[in-house]
Amino acid sequence: MTKLFTPTEVAEDSLLLGRWQLQNDELYTPLLGGVIKTIVTGSDQLTLTVANRHHPLMPSHYWAVRVNHTAWRRYSAALPIEVALPAERNLVEIMTAGNTDLDDVWSGNQGFALTKLELKGAGRLIKPSPRPVVAIYGDSITAGCWVNGYGASSDYRPEQNFVGLAQDKIDVDLARVAYSAAGVLRPATGGVPVAIDWLDHFNAQTPWPPHPVSLSVINLGVNDRRFSEADFATAYEQYVTAFLKRQTGPVALMIPFAQSMANVIRATAQYHQLPVIETTGWCASFTDGLHPDLTGAQQAAPRFAKALTRLLNERM
Repeated sequence: MTKLFTPTEVAEDSLLLGRWQLQNDELYTPLLGGVIKTIVTGSDQLTLTVANRHHPLMPSHYWAVRVNHTAWRRYSAALPIEVALPAERNLVEIMTAGNTDLDDVWSGNQGFALTKLELKGAGRLIKPSPRPVVAIYGDSITAGCWVNGYGASSDYRPEQNFVGLAQDKIDVDLARVAYSAAGVLRPATGGVPVAIDWLDHFNAQTPWPPHPVSLSVINLGVNDRRFSEADFATAYEQYVTAFLKRQTGPVALMIPFAQSMANVIRATAQYHQLPVIETTGWCASFTDGLHPDLTGAQQAAPRFAKALTRLLNERM
């Protein structure tokens, strides 16, 4: 006996972190590092069916799943995703874990799509109790690209980058809104425009309303490092101003690990009276000199969790 859950039923009985939308009978997100959290009871196996809409010249998408805070397991979207459930009651976390820069996630539909979830036996889905949410707006470093090597999609590790590892060190949920190569002056990949244009849009067609969170962190700037400081200062100020008009609740500005545009970011924070997350010395190991590798992620994660904890304690 197998019990089928539609995308609508999955959405109703889950916490969705990042930006997810029901469309065309799918639960869809354009974002790497998006999370579906649900509790499963009365079943010893979960099967996910996902659409694998990667660019035809690029590798398959990947998803990652873990159960009851055990190790993450990665699955190619080209193969069935079958997950053993060891207990009567299981916390299941499902993450979008690999895509490529050529996937058209802005004007097209080459993001991540869950089409159905099946439980063996008479299982149930239960929505977990909500926790405070910290939203992090950023680029490929926030999203989790190039953590395990140079392979597009297969070597992405949103579950093991500094955000993914910090998640297990803090009693809040971390939600990412991040695109590869994103900047306030530089458009992101996948057809995604500059950051101010995706601030309030799910994709090219669909606006995205503000959602209340306990803290928002802006982690942008490294991809604008080839522009002048003057041009960056103008665009960054416009972005932060638009962000503050849109988002209620505390906001912090984060210095990129490479310290790109650090002085401008500090000056903008001072002008708006916002806290700054300083990152000097956080990370000393990189895949390519820019993206933290697994060692670098392990170095940065506890520092990031400590910074978030301090900010939340000051503002909650």
